[in-house]
Amino acid sequence: MKSKLSILLTLTLLLFALTVPAAAQEENPALDIRLRRDFGYGGFGNDIQGTFTILVSGPENLTEVQFFIDDEMIGTKDSDPFNLQFNTGNFDSGIRTIYAVGILSDGSELRSRELVQDFLSNDSAMGKTMDLVVPILVITVVGVLLGSVLPALLGKKKADNRPIGEYGAAGGTICPRCGFPFSRSFLSPNIVLGKLERCPHCGKLSIRPRASQYDLEAAEERLRASRQEHAGEIKVDEKDELQRALDDSRFDD
Repeated sequence: MKSKLSILLTLTLLLFALTVPAAAQEENPALDIRLRRDFGYGGFGNDIQGTFTILVSGPENLTEVQFFIDDEMIGTKDSDPFNLQFNTGNFDSGIRTIYAVGILSDGSELRSRELVQDFLSNDSAMGKTMDLVVPILVITVVGVLLGSVLPALLGKKKADNRPIGEYGAAGGTICPRCGFPFSRSFLSPNIVLGKLERCPHCGKLSIRPRASQYDLEAAEERLRASRQEHAGEIKVDEKDELQRALDDSRFDD
């Protein structure tokens, strides 16, 4: 009987020991800490350089937060939001530990987890930024060359099948060689003054800005007149060909 009571007492004490830490944890919730980049470099890993803000949140009875970098208090806040901005340039470059201590209304304290960051110098941050940017720029330029510029330079001129006076989303322009209007391509590369375009009428490659409505209307009239004249020449050629065929038939047996 005594042995059974002893076992029961031992189990009761064990259960009590397991539940006490859980209850204590609920009574002392964690102090959350995060880091936000406001301006500067925040690349892969824990490398940072520039202006950042420490964001801290905790229980409702949180009355004050103390902010630390390498055990040195850099500021305090006694009202929500408990945020503090800092600049890495005010500290020596190298590995730094960021954390916060919160004070509750009953005087007890909570400590956040630690954020381990590598504060970079301006030169180091610039070098790492270029390591990220340069490959992206190279890929972008190569993509533009392969997708737009090279076809425009090497390809044949394409017929403009749009009705006269209708242009796409990029608007219409006028060829500097033949003076006829055509639609700019939305996918053509922008080169400061305009888009790199090949005229579908004469094949000239040039950088063309969007033309005004007044200039387009004048160019449209020139294109209509040219097409009518061309159509008339075709009819004359067909008539001459028919006459030659009739003349040659006189000598046939």
